[in-house]
Amino acid sequence: MINQYQNKSPRLLLAGTVLTLIILGFIVRPIRADDTAQADPKTAAVAAMQTWLQEIDQGQYAQSWKDASASFQKAITSDGWTAALNAARTPCGECKGRKLASALHQTEVPSPTGVQKGDFVIAQFDSSYENLASALETVSFEKASDGTWKASGYYIKPKP
Repeated sequence: MINQYQNKSPRLLLAGTVLTLIILGFIVRPIRADDTAQADPKTAAVAAMQTWLQEIDQGQYAQSWKDASASFQKAITSDGWTAALNAARTPCGECKGRKLASALHQTEVPSPTGVQKGDFVIAQFDSSYENLASALETVSFEKASDGTWKASGYYIKPKP
């Protein structure tokens, strides 16, 4: 039996190992950050919302307008946006805290001209301010053609 033993070729063993690793690579591939964002658009949109809201908290109203979506910029001028935020946010004082209450991903939203189609995330935040103990902020973001999330709406109202 020892004389009749056929030695397996190392090339065949190496080829089989490489093929197995390639197949496993396709089956068990690592999850990248952009895969997660595609799987759950709310995560990426809410992160963008929080950055945008920080600009507003810091009084960078004109910059927040520049960082908003094209539809947002078409609906209100930079000066109009700055005036609206001065009227709404300045009396509230400094933001003391903000917590995400809910986030909803939608592919259609109502607009003044009818239904608008696209990728949208609407989120509500429970917020507190120096001069307003409890407020509800509603923020809507839309996915731009370059894949980034941009502001398309903002509302703040005191909670009873």
